[in-house]
Amino acid sequence: MLLEEIIDKKVLVRLDYNVPIEDGIILNDFRIRQTYNTLNSLLDNNNKLIIASHLGRPTEGSYDESLSLEPICKYLSTKLNKKIQFIKDVNDTIDFTNHDIAMLENVRFNIGEKKCDPKLSQTIASLADIFVFDAFGVSHRSECTTTGVANYLETVAGLNIRYEIQTINKLINEQSRPMTIIISGAKVSTKIVLIKKLLAKCDYMILGGGILNTFLRAKGYEVGKSLIEEGYVSDAVKILESDFADKIIFPSDFSCATEDGIANVELSRISTNDTIYDLGSASINEIKNIVRKSVSVFWNGPLGYVEKKPFNKGTEELAKAIADHNCFSIVGGGDTLPIIENLKLQNGYNCLSTGGGSLLTYLEGGSLPIIDKLNLR
Repeated sequence: MLLEEIIDKKVLVRLDYNVPIEDGIILNDFRIRQTYNTLNSLLDNNNKLIIASHLGRPTEGSYDESLSLEPICKYLSTKLNKKIQFIKDVNDTIDFTNHDIAMLENVRFNIGEKKCDPKLSQTIASLADIFVFDAFGVSHRSECTTTGVANYLETVAGLNIRYEIQTINKLINEQSRPMTIIISGAKVSTKIVLIKKLLAKCDYMILGGGILNTFLRAKGYEVGKSLIEEGYVSDAVKILESDFADKIIFPSDFSCATEDGIANVELSRISTNDTIYDLGSASINEIKNIVRKSVSVFWNGPLGYVEKKPFNKGTEELAKAIADHNCFSIVGGGDTLPIIENLKLQNGYNCLSTGGGSLLTYLEGGSLPIIDKLNLR
């Protein structure tokens, strides 16, 4: 069954409203906006909706006001121009007499959510006739409101997750060449499998952050006080000894914090007291040239220490280069999306994925039980 075929039903909709909130104020509503198509499509077909989501990592069984979904409920009500009944306990009565939508309190407040407790799964499933899953960001987790409820209700893919998976599959299967893969982040340990897998599929691979520093150390370069993972240098060496190693593009210069202040330093001149925080100007230009000759680009993670200027330059220049170039582009990773939106470049990309760990797991070919149940691979 497709979502568009659901009519006159009580529908449990699992969404991902794990958005940044400070003092009850939503700082970035990207993930919320991505759900509007699914919600409006269901409402147009006279369905009654029960929205479920998590927020943060609360202690199960205890209420944490800072992680309550009530501010999101009020925000969504305004954006959809609909009254939404807020349900503080899954055992409370849901009354659709004067509402078309109800929203459950943070599902991770419930004891047993994360362990996919069968009783809790049945309780939540009993609220609805059918289950719509549209929370790609948690699709790699087996919890009550992912796989648990799906064991008791017919389960249908939401519009956003359907689009995201179709778009990602296009990147994987069609392999529009030349393909450039950009992988950055603090820890190579979380992305070493992804690097190995995608290196065989792409034409160019660009690394950034602590991941790049670890590979630089593996090549024998001095990286000074820069962030690396010593325990993964040997893994990086093995990749650099593989048949695909020449696809990795190593920068020629960096923006560093030195004893004399911030400076653009050539790779061969980095000293033991320097700290790499971003790519240098020549390297940024080289990467922009690679993007311009690419037919497809996948990007995961900011290139530098974007929280502090001027170390945001590499990431922002890359974001502009991809958006300006007429290529097939997918961006995944929560740290990267706000940057793209702040630069107002979101319309320059084919897909801004709501997935983080789930996206990487999918690309690695790992287990995502709810995705398999939805037949989306």
